[in-house]
Amino acid sequence: MYLREIMEEKEKVERKSASRKKRKPYLVIQILGIVFSLLFVTFCYAAFHLTKDLISNQKDKKGFNELSAIVAASSVDNQAPATALQYGEQTEQDTEVQADTSAVAAHDPATGKLVKYVQLSEMNPEFFGWINIEGLGVDYPVMYSPSRTEYYLNRDFYGNYSDSGIPFIDERCPADGNYYLLYGHLMKNKTVFGRLLEYDDINTWRANPVIRFDTLNEERKYAVMACFYSQIYYDNTPAFRYYDFYDLTDENVFNFFVEQSKANAIYETGINAEYGDELLVLSTCSHHVTDGRFAVVAKRIS
Repeated sequence: MYLREIMEEKEKVERKSASRKKRKPYLVIQILGIVFSLLFVTFCYAAFHLTKDLISNQKDKKGFNELSAIVAASSVDNQAPATALQYGEQTEQDTEVQADTSAVAAHDPATGKLVKYVQLSEMNPEFFGWINIEGLGVDYPVMYSPSRTEYYLNRDFYGNYSDSGIPFIDERCPADGNYYLLYGHLMKNKTVFGRLLEYDDINTWRANPVIRFDTLNEERKYAVMACFYSQIYYDNTPAFRYYDFYDLTDENVFNFFVEQSKANAIYETGINAEYGDELLVLSTCSHHVTDGRFAVVAKRIS
């Protein structure tokens, strides 16, 4: 009896072992099936969003091109872009960049607005002006919506959702002030402010020393004064929070802003500003740190 029990127990073990061997290939197949299913779902998800982004980007580009065409059709100013050779590289702190002579743009006698922007202002009353840095592909409308914080961060000219958004002025800046802070997305496809970080190279500044920023009523040019990296500070760490400056009418505030901009600059441009000058800041994201930012400060020269 004892020998029979041993034999029966041995047979049970052998049957279990054989059963495991039979199930093992099926288990491997099941695991592989799950893995491939997850990979397929991940691929489909990524492909969907990539396609969605491409379609969205193309739509945004088309929209910007249409707006540019409207301006071009009404524009009478075909001025060539400025270069550092025209203005001369500045080496002295107090040396001023002299504005070049340009054609006088036509104004609408009824409104006083620049003719080339009249149609856009009629299409959207929150259209404020136009920003242009030809060498970096920056050529966009600028919006101003003081009653709606960051409204155009993810909206297009018509108020529809947009991944690119559209450059806009900080709503805290006075419309008729001496200082404008403009925000724009750091787009991977290099649109909007996607190439602004190229200003961290002095050669980019040499090739693009002047930014054109027109308002509805006048054409304007600004000489780049300082470019620097920054970030959003959430604690009480002493830091230059350039994004918290929106009104430089106070002389002490103006001087502090200029001093800090120059102190944080990546390189020296030789361009300085004195109280009474008008300033422009272009701001975008940067990935050098968490919540990083990159800013370009410029002084109006015409």
